[in-house]
Amino acid sequence: MTIVYVLLILVAAAFFSFALTPFFIEMFERSGRLVKNYRGEMIPQGIGIVFPLYSLLWYVLLTLIAKRSLLNALSIQFAITTICFIGFIDDMLGTRDVLGLKGHFKSLLKGRLTTGALKAVVGLLVAFVISISFTSGFFEVIVNTLIIALFTNFFNLLDLRPGRAIKVYIIAFLGIIVGLNLTDKFAAAVPFIPLAGSIIGYMPYDLKAHSMMGDAGSNVLGASVGFLAASAFSLYTKIAILACLIGVHIFTEKYSLTELIEKNSFLKYLDNLGRS
Repeated sequence: MTIVYVLLILVAAAFFSFALTPFFIEMFERSGRLVKNYRGEMIPQGIGIVFPLYSLLWYVLLTLIAKRSLLNALSIQFAITTICFIGFIDDMLGTRDVLGLKGHFKSLLKGRLTTGALKAVVGLLVAFVISISFTSGFFEVIVNTLIIALFTNFFNLLDLRPGRAIKVYIIAFLGIIVGLNLTDKFAAAVPFIPLAGSIIGYMPYDLKAHSMMGDAGSNVLGASVGFLAASAFSLYTKIAILACLIGVHIFTEKYSLTELIEKNSFLKYLDNLGRS
C-alpha cells in the first residue's frame, strides 16, 4: 500500500470522525451524561466510545482491499473495542475516592472492587491475549503485555486537560512511524492508520472542551500505541520502552504530571496550544 493510499485513508477517517462526532455529543447531552471538567463546565464524558465504532468500518474496508491483513485488523479491533468498553464502564460508574494503581489494588485486596481495579485487570488480560497472538517466547509475551497495559494507563494519566492525551498520542505515533521507516517496517503501522485518522478527526472537540473522551477514549489511545510498539520493535527496544514506562508510573505515584507540565514553560505552551 503506497503512501498516497495511506494518506487518503488517514484524511478520509479524520473527516468521517469530525463529521459524525457532533451527533454523539448531542446524544450524550440529551441523555444527561454530563460531568464537570477542570473549569467547572458540564460537558459529555465518555465520547471516546466512538473510536472503535468508527474504526470498524475502516477495518472492514481494509480487509476487503488487502485480505492478508484480516487477522491483524481483527486483533486491533478486538483490543480497542474491549479496552474502550471497560473504560466506558469506569466513565459511567467510576468514583474518584480511590486514585492510582496502588490505591485500586489495595482496595481489591481488601475485598472492594473498584472500576479502576476492574479496568487494570481486564487491561492486563487484553494485553496478554494480544501479545500471544504475535509473539511466541514467554519472556517477550510478558514484555509486550506490560508495554500495552502500561501505555494504556499512561494515557489515562495524561487525559486531565483538553487535548493533552491526543497531542501525546500524535507525537508517539509519529515517533513510532519514523522508527519503523528507519527499519523498513512501515507496513506494520498501516492497520493503525484508520484509527489514527478517527482520533485526529475527533481532536478539535476535545481540544475546545466540547466533550471528554474519558477513559473510553484514552484507553484506546494507549492500547493502540502499545500494540503498535509491541508488535513492531525489536526485543531490546521494547525493554527500553518498558523501562521508561515503569519509571513514569513510579514517578506519577508520588507526583502530578499536571504540576510538572505547569512548571515547565515549554511543556505548558504545548499543553495549552489550540485550546479555547
